[in-house]
Amino acid sequence: MYWGRRNMRRIISIVLIMIVLATGIGLEVQLLRPPTPPSESDVNYPAYERMMANLKAMTVAAHPSGSKELESVRAYLLEQIRAMGLEPKVEKVTYTVTDVMADMFERNGVPDFENLPPLANGLSHKDNFQNGIRTRAHFDENDKLILQNILVKLDAPATDRGILISAHYDTKPTTPGAADDMVSVTAILEAMREQAMNSNLQSDLYFLFTDGEELGTLGAKEFVRSHPELLGSIDLVINFEARGNRGRLLMFETSDDNLDAVRYFQSASSHPLAFSFTKGLYRRMPNGTDLTRYLKAGYSGLNFAAVEGGESYHEKSDNFENLERATAYHFLMTTLEMADHAAQVPFKDGRKQDSLYFSLLPGYLVIMNKAVSYVLSAAAAGFALWYLIFQIRTGSLRLRIMIAELGRLLGWMAGAAVLSWGIVSGVTRLLHLSESTNNDTVFLSIFFVVGACALAVSIIRDSKLSLHESLAGLLPLLLLLIVGSAVLFQDISYLFSLATIGILVVTLLDRYRIGRWISSVVVGTVIVCLYAPVCWLIYVLFMLPFTPVVVAISVIPISIASALLATVSKEPSS
Repeated sequence: MYWGRRNMRRIISIVLIMIVLATGIGLEVQLLRPPTPPSESDVNYPAYERMMANLKAMTVAAHPSGSKELESVRAYLLEQIRAMGLEPKVEKVTYTVTDVMADMFERNGVPDFENLPPLANGLSHKDNFQNGIRTRAHFDENDKLILQNILVKLDAPATDRGILISAHYDTKPTTPGAADDMVSVTAILEAMREQAMNSNLQSDLYFLFTDGEELGTLGAKEFVRSHPELLGSIDLVINFEARGNRGRLLMFETSDDNLDAVRYFQSASSHPLAFSFTKGLYRRMPNGTDLTRYLKAGYSGLNFAAVEGGESYHEKSDNFENLERATAYHFLMTTLEMADHAAQVPFKDGRKQDSLYFSLLPGYLVIMNKAVSYVLSAAAAGFALWYLIFQIRTGSLRLRIMIAELGRLLGWMAGAAVLSWGIVSGVTRLLHLSESTNNDTVFLSIFFVVGACALAVSIIRDSKLSLHESLAGLLPLLLLLIVGSAVLFQDISYLFSLATIGILVVTLLDRYRIGRWISSVVVGTVIVCLYAPVCWLIYVLFMLPFTPVVVAISVIPISIASALLATVSKEPSS
């Protein structure tokens, strides 16, 4: 009878673990999936149809700065704007190859040309560098290039404050740029069309199409330089970009002191997707967009991009046919909603507080200011430390065992990472994949295999332990991660703080079997919901070679789910 009850309990535990993992991952799939394109009866269908027609017309070929193809795109764009009864302002600036090179050196530092090895083509490194610049745009015979920004302003009658919505309309010479960045351009056209008929604007609306973004964000640089007066008039910059051609639109970067800006975004958008850790990661990367120029000049801003499908980034495959229609529709929805909200609700950046934010469920952002996030981290760390000390003092746990369990868990994470690294290395060689490949099938297969192994090992081991024995390694690890993230990367601290608090809630209910099961299922599902998008976005942003990092991180929620649901419940006192 005892053996039968124990086996039944194990079966129930495994079933609940599967339910928790499937539910948590399923919710995050819904979170990351873009909205379905509209049907003909939908109110946004005419705007969507116009946007797609314009997008197809303007992505016939690559159109880098200075090219005849870009001139054709610009003429089409100006024609569309004038057909709305608006008069766009074309702002021109001339750059030489030397100017572009000087700007690159200013941003990235001057290479040590003298100490570089000789080139096989016989050119000097400086000449070779200049030739590289010439391949990125169409300079004339005098090495000159005319960049042309297009600016449209809609005046609100009762204010001189406004919001700028921006995208670039040039491309790399290698791509038609359907996602990067013409879908943004065509979506902004529809937002402009809608607001041009708005006779009750509460904020000035500026619509800017920049040239030269792919040459070092030079169009945005020129806009900032030539309009110093607008720094006191534009309260928020909303910039649209793309690093891929599918998936939901991600608000991946903000200005500092962004609490009001992030809350403004949440109020405006029906499908907000944002994580503060992406801002921290992006700031650590040697990348830049037009928003980089605006932020450097002192503007507040929000940066949006589609990030899935990075294999098409700057490639010929970034064309109209390959752009996911749901992604295009999410660009349109976000642009329309942000413009409509800007027209009705002026942005006020009064509190000057930084924030920590993340999407947990579709349609909702969790937002807290950084001070609150530090309090949360301190509370989680304090409770975890108290729990561990209490377990040691009551004899339920020995310090030696806790250290050994921490080492075991770190070993599991390292082993999972090494295993996935070996699989990635073998698969990439077998399939001839490059390091810059986003291959979802390969990633998900590796993730499933290694994750299943980690889960099986955790369940087998945890089924023999009590809850506090199973947590002997997890809580010290989470405690270290809370402290480490608080010092080095607070933007991601919520992952560890909320997981720790959830685990401790379950420990309080360990004596109550039903309460323990219910709380374990709820807490386990929430923890998986927290970790799943982080793991996915790290893979999407850094591609297949970062699979070992993602797999190592995923061991944490897998181990937590096993600890909560596979361990032996404490029997209630009589």
